[in-house]
Order: sequence, then structure tokens, then C-alpha cells
Amino acid sequence: MSQNNKKRRMDDELRSKLELISDLQVHKTELEAQNQELKEAQQELEIARDRHVDLYDFAPIGYLTLDKFGCVQSINLTGATLLGVHRQYIIGKPLLTCLPKVDSNAFLHYLKGIFNSSSNTVIELTITDSNQVEKHLRLVSSLISNGGSCRMVISDITQLKETAQRNQELLLENRRLLQNLYKIQEKERRVLAHELHDELGQWLSAIHAEAEIICSSLGDNSVVQESAASIKESVNEMHIVIRSMLHKLCPALLDALGLKDSLLDLRDKWCVHHANITLEFKLKGKLDDLDGHINITVYRIVQEALTNIYRHADATQASVNLHRIGDKNSETDYLLLSVQDNGKGYDTSKKPSGLGLLGMRERVIAVGGELMVRSISNDGTQIDIKLPLSAVSYNRRAEDKKQI
Repeated sequence: MSQNNKKRRMDDELRSKLELISDLQVHKTELEAQNQELKEAQQELEIARDRHVDLYDFAPIGYLTLDKFGCVQSINLTGATLLGVHRQYIIGKPLLTCLPKVDSNAFLHYLKGIFNSSSNTVIELTITDSNQVEKHLRLVSSLISNGGSCRMVISDITQLKETAQRNQELLLENRRLLQNLYKIQEKERRVLAHELHDELGQWLSAIHAEAEIICSSLGDNSVVQESAASIKESVNEMHIVIRSMLHKLCPALLDALGLKDSLLDLRDKWCVHHANITLEFKLKGKLDDLDGHINITVYRIVQEALTNIYRHADATQASVNLHRIGDKNSETDYLLLSVQDNGKGYDTSKKPSGLGLLGMRERVIAVGGELMVRSISNDGTQIDIKLPLSAVSYNRRAEDKKQI
């Protein structure tokens, strides 16, 4: 019995050892699999880290982290390049020391605002790097959740600033060209008006006189007399047409009596020809000492606006309000012009088919003004215009000096 027990124990031990070996082999396999997974995960992490480093360091904009004292905790290579300083000399130092020739008070005020705001804060700074090259930087910062530091994004907007400056110069040049264009246009209109008045007017007067002589020298029933009377009537009609053309080409009252009386005369003549539309005029402020270019600009705008109302609006009521705010001696000196009708309106999102509104807008832009149109279908149209007077006077004085 003892031998059998001994053999049984040996068999049990052997079985246990075999099971242990089997478990160890399984465990080894699992460890090897886990080790392989860890190696793959580590490799992916290294790849992701390298990718992150590349994205962080070589991003087109600068990234950095500041503490509440303005010291740099971290910065990418692009940020260091924008500042013109090696990264190793920036970490741990106040950012203000890395911004050469910058407005320190503006930056310190900005830094204080970052930690007192829960939203993004923005500032634009101009710096001069070590190569004496001026740069324009835009800083956008946000507070980190712990409240002790902030993230900052630095962008180089030098090219954008230069482009904006160039666009502004082109805009001013375009306005000067428009002013000259309208001056030449008005001059040509005056020349044409004088030609119509002096040349064509004289010939018509001569024809009228000859027809009068024929009428007075013939009998009442003469066919020739009837023809002469018809000629006289045609000449009178032509005189009326020419006077209307002269008024459109060159408002005679504008130079003699000024803007206010010229507009009132325009209103009276317009009401005679468009009796079906009630027109209201309101003129406020001092309008008798305005620059001649402003006078003709306002007159032409009102003239064109009333023409558009007659041709396109299908309106029964219209109003023109002209108000001068301030005077030559005040800080604010400008004109507010509003033309309104109760017509059918139009869709302002679509480009107008005619040139009337475009011409008004160009005239307004030429003198540095602003134009806004509001229109609702079946509820009329309103045109609001603001014309600065001091800027126009200054620009014209500058032009006169250049010509001298």
C-alpha cells in the first residue's frame, strides 16, 4: 500500500508540475503578446510625439505659454523666429524683454487684461528685430484653466498690414481720380451748356425773328404765314427743351445763389413735371458757405435720386432731407442727406440694373462719404448719405497747394 501511495503522490506531483509548466508557457505567451503590444504602442507614441513636435515647432504661427508675471514657460521654434531670439534664451525670461522697441505700457496692460478675462484677448504690436526690420505681430491669448498661466498665439501680420496700407493708398488715389473726373465732367457740361446757349440759342432766336417777319408781312390766309407760325411754335418748343437741357447740364443758380436755393428751384421744376408725386423738402443748417465741389455733388445726387424715383419707384410720395451738423469752426462738420419714397422698393441683395445708384455711390466715395440703402418690397426705398465737410475742404486745399 505504501508503494502505491508513493507512486500516486509522485504522479500527482508530476501532474502538478506539468500543469505549472503549461500555465507558465501560457503566461509566457501572454507576456510576449503584451510586450509586443507595448512595443507597438510605444512606437506609435514616439511617432505621435514626433508628429506633435513637428506640428508644434514648425507651425506657421508661434505658440507659447506665459505665467502671470509674463515669463515664457514654453515656446515653439516659429515663435522664437518671429521674435528673432533663440529659444534657449527665451525660456524662463519675461516676454517683454524679447520684444525689442515695443510699447511696454501697452503690453503690460494687455498682459493684465489676459488674467482678468475669461475670453480671448487680442493686441497688435509693432517690433523691430535685431536686423532693424519692422514687424507687425498679432497676439491672441487665453487663460489656462488653472489660472496661473496663459496660452498665446503670435502671428506675423506685416504683409497684411502692408497690403492694407497699400489698399488705403489706392483707395485715396481712386478718390482723387474720381474727384478730378467729376470736375472735368462738370467743366465739360458747362462748356456744352454755353455752346447750346450761345450758338444754338442765337440761331433759334434768328429763326424766330425771320418767321415773325414773314408772319407780319403776309395776309391772314396765306399758307406761307401758317408755315411761319408753325416754325415760330417749333422754335418756342425748342427753346423750352434747350432751357431744360441747360438746367440739367449746368444749374445756373448753384454758382449765383448757392445750394439751398438751387435745390428749392430743382424741387419746384420737378413738381411741375411730376405733379402725381408729392415731394417734400427739408433743409436745415448753414448751407451757404459750402465748398463748390460739395455743392455740385449734393445737387447731382438729389437730381439723380429724384430721377430714379420717377422712373423706377412707382411712388406717390417722396422726401428729401438735408441737414448740416456743425460748421467750419466745430470739430464735427458734415452733411446728412436722406432721400425716401413710398414706392415698390427692390431687392438690395441684387445688383441694380441701372447706373443711377452706382453713380451716386461713386460721387459719395469721391468725397470720402458713406452711402447706405434700405429698401423693402412694396414699402419704399431710403437712401442715407453722410458727407464729411472738413475732410473735403482739407483735401481741396492740399490739391490747390500741389497745383501752386
